[in-house]
Amino acid sequence: MKNNITLIALLAGAAIAGTTQAETILFAGSQGIVHVLDTITGQISFRGICGGPVSSMVVNQNTLYLGDHNGTIYALDLNTDLISDSFNVPSDANAMTWLGDELVVADSAGEVTYINPQSHEVSSTTQVAGTDITAIGIDAGGLFVGGRSTLAQRTHIGQNNFQFFAACGSLINSMAFGTDTFYIGGIAFGGSAVGTVYLFDKFEGGVEYSGTHQINSDATAMVYADSMLYVGGTDGVIHELNPETGEIVRVFNTGIDIQAMTLENGIESCPADYDASGDLNFLDVSRFINLFTDQVVPADTNGDGQFNFFDVSEFLRIYTGGC
Repeated sequence: MKNNITLIALLAGAAIAGTTQAETILFAGSQGIVHVLDTITGQISFRGICGGPVSSMVVNQNTLYLGDHNGTIYALDLNTDLISDSFNVPSDANAMTWLGDELVVADSAGEVTYINPQSHEVSSTTQVAGTDITAIGIDAGGLFVGGRSTLAQRTHIGQNNFQFFAACGSLINSMAFGTDTFYIGGIAFGGSAVGTVYLFDKFEGGVEYSGTHQINSDATAMVYADSMLYVGGTDGVIHELNPETGEIVRVFNTGIDIQAMTLENGIESCPADYDASGDLNFLDVSRFINLFTDQVVPADTNGDGQFNFFDVSEFLRIYTGGC
């Protein structure tokens, strides 16, 4: 009876909808100029400009937040394509994502900073041991970071207990999440004209990746949209990659040394989006139930090492919180 009650409670929340996947990708680099790629037509167009070399970006509520390497955050209104605000952070803004109502900014020293973008106040900071941070992302109840140490680490949403999650043979430059797969993009030590995209089980991680795809890019930025990977590099090229086969479907020459990319319609994933679809629905609930039954780490939502009602309650909280 207890399990039935839990299941009913989970299913009841499945009617709540979240964000939808975008078909346009924003990108920028050291010039501080924002462009957009329409992934249907292949058209590239100007969207805005900020005052510094862009290292990271994220969209929330039709505002594009741009982090530059000097530690300035710019807010670009996507309705007007004009900068509406700017403020400084105590970091180089190497990587950035959005969580709840805060910006999460990470730097090359391995520090993660949580910032209220309206008041510009720092609510908390945490140090991630053993790595710098060049990439950050949210998926399936976890906050992930990766760096040139080749290590990716994960903590449960709302916590700062970062633990080893995956390791690859490259300096990590970017990451993205698919339905079942965690993608890491980077280049080998010493530099290389050829990069590698590593595929991991996004719930299990580990050191055994399920496959690799070679790509003529340093993979400084990567997004997953419409079942495709878009991999950008400092050579100004965005590769549209079939993540199942590794086939390069299309190549877009942008002329921009790409350092950051994000989907225009918002965050690629959110804490309760367990299938990385961009929507919150029954499929996320079903995925959580399966993980909970199998006692896999992402279903231990409160991070206490046990699988019980408290994990179900926490999942419902982040699910109803939306994206």
